[in-house]
Amino acid sequence: MSPEGSIIPGKPLAILKQYWGYDSFRPLQGAVVDAVLAGQDTLALLPTGGGKSICYQVPALCMGRMCLVVSPLIALMKDQVEHLRERGINARAINSGMSWTEVENTLDSAVLGKIPFLLVSPERLASDAFLGRLPRLPLGLIAVDEAHCISQWGFDFRPSYRNIASIREHHPEVPVLALTASATPEVATDVMDQLQFRKANAIRGGFARPELVLWVSRGEDRMGRLLRILENVPGSAIIYVRDRKGTVRIAHFLQQQGIAAEAYHAGLVGNQRDLIQKSWTKGTLRCVVATNAFGMGIDKSDVRCVVHMEPPADIESYYQEAGRAGRDGRTAHAFLLTGPGDEERAMERLRSGFPPLDDVRKVYQAFADTHGIAVGSGFQETYPVDITSIASRIGSPPTTVVHALKILELNGTVALSDGAHSPSRILIRADHSTIHRMRVGDERFGKLLEVLLRLYGGMFEEAAPVDEARIARLMEWNEEKVITHLKELDRQAVISYHPRTDAPTATLLVPRQDAARLALDPKALNDRRIRATDRLRAMLDLVRSKDRCRMSSLLRYFGESDPTDCGRCDVCRNRVDHKKDPSASSLVSEPLGTYERNLHAERMVRDETGSGGDATK
Repeated sequence: MSPEGSIIPGKPLAILKQYWGYDSFRPLQGAVVDAVLAGQDTLALLPTGGGKSICYQVPALCMGRMCLVVSPLIALMKDQVEHLRERGINARAINSGMSWTEVENTLDSAVLGKIPFLLVSPERLASDAFLGRLPRLPLGLIAVDEAHCISQWGFDFRPSYRNIASIREHHPEVPVLALTASATPEVATDVMDQLQFRKANAIRGGFARPELVLWVSRGEDRMGRLLRILENVPGSAIIYVRDRKGTVRIAHFLQQQGIAAEAYHAGLVGNQRDLIQKSWTKGTLRCVVATNAFGMGIDKSDVRCVVHMEPPADIESYYQEAGRAGRDGRTAHAFLLTGPGDEERAMERLRSGFPPLDDVRKVYQAFADTHGIAVGSGFQETYPVDITSIASRIGSPPTTVVHALKILELNGTVALSDGAHSPSRILIRADHSTIHRMRVGDERFGKLLEVLLRLYGGMFEEAAPVDEARIARLMEWNEEKVITHLKELDRQAVISYHPRTDAPTATLLVPRQDAARLALDPKALNDRRIRATDRLRAMLDLVRSKDRCRMSSLLRYFGESDPTDCGRCDVCRNRVDHKKDPSASSLVSEPLGTYERNLHAERMVRDETGSGGDATK
């Protein structure tokens, strides 16, 4: 098919071969595709790396009708759109970073059947622009990515996901495919209820990853252990850290040790993040030291090692992040490094994640003041979020601002979006005759319009990504002059100019309220706090345990009954070591070489001699 054409329906395997080059589906993919093509509402519980996107892309192409994909992350939507377009399949996304005109044009094209795949963020489902066109959308399938977000029991619950129910009211015959990599039985049941499944139908993949070795390492010297891991486990690695400062510090440390590593976090500008990601994907960069958002939607199968520098907040996050290793089916390791004080710090972070109402109101007021949002206005408008600026306004640490904004999101007041590199975009709003008249008769803007039309096609129909530096070179202007002229054309409504941005954003889901009267549901907040506490305790229990197989513990958490021990994790290996030599240290670890055995011996010497250093000195 051409990128702008319609899909010709075909058999699933033929579609799979034509667009992806595969001769067969992965385990359970075929079962999910068959269920969807039979018109069944389906919950697909497939582990990280299980190929969830193909489960909705192939049946939608077979149907020859539009697939609406609901996804919470702009970066993930961007990746999906790019991957589909690389295969010659037209796909577009609507997210909080788009102008009103761009959204309108995209939805109009969708109504006309020009877009086989339309990806939307959940908060956009409640907008007037979407709801007004919803009955006329030629839907064949509704796909809900990260479906655990719709459940109040899920680890990343988002109220805006509840808007999906309105789609079903207008298109009750259209099947729904819900996809997630991690859901307990309780969450799975709630997802099907919230999405109004006509009949419960969950296809659950085995959560066991026999190629993945889970390893918990205890001690004080995390950096030494990290080095030992990278010495003993060759290949590509992801190192997860809690905050930005930690990513920079650890990446710098690894560089000093001669290891190719870079820090990856939301504070980097988009081209930096893109360059790091591409270098790591190609294998020219060995290690990415990142906050937990890194890895979503990244198609790299040969990651040999994932390291958590401290315990995550819940088992779901840990399993998703650890599962980014070994997708090629070859042996890979997931290390979790823990030490003194980790549990106390984790509980303190959880408590700080629920700031008092007064702090939430201050942050809300400062955010509104920053952008001049009047009471009663701003509904469905999107604004950049400057955490540092808001923190300075209210005299609180940035972490307070972050947690308060998250509370506002859980309350359904705003929808947050992490910073994702978005290139500048231009859509022509004036009609053809106006543009022609300006091209030939306007000395100030004619040449600029001429260059735009020559470089970028289709700007009358949809926004095109543009490069101001390239435009400047062709016009022999500086880049600032180009941007100034583009902004002026935008003010004149000749074009819609959306400058590039990397900033996180917040979209108001209700008109701006008086901060002094802002109310939060205390019961809902308390329920969320209890559930977050329970999830953290389950994570800490997993880390603390020295007698239960790591993998079987994970499988029980996700509802698998009587799983067998993996025989490869640190707990299982220590059992084997004790059988061979009952006096062996429980810290013996193959992936860490002799490091932990030596460390244990050194501590014994220090204890016996009372020395703080090497007993031989």
